[in-house]
Amino acid sequence: MLSKPIQEALNGQVQMEAESSQAYLAMASWAEIQPGLQGVTDFFYKQSDEERIHMLKLIRFVNERGGFAIVPALAQPIITFKSLKFVFDEFLSHELKVSNSINELVHLSLSE
Repeated sequence: MLSKPIQEALNGQVQMEAESSQAYLAMASWAEIQPGLQGVTDFFYKQSDEERIHMLKLIRFVNERGGFAIVPALAQPIITFKSLKFVFDEFLSHELKVSNSINELVHLSLSE
């Protein structure tokens, strides 16, 4: 059985993964309508899928251990970007935020 703090932290991570998946999907959609960015488009579709897979693994992990994984409501991500550099700056920001959250989750689980 998961402790309440661990379950809450894991559900928070589910939300972060879902938000990243949606953000990367929006980036892919934007890139797809820009001339000459097919490689960027493919990259962001792949990243979106990867984050969704992470989210699904966390949901199953929580539920299989007697917790209750919550599928989060998501805010609309940014859908238009002023430049390709801005898109990748946003991508880096998401990746750093998710990595920091995972590191905090690991520290929390080790302290219990």
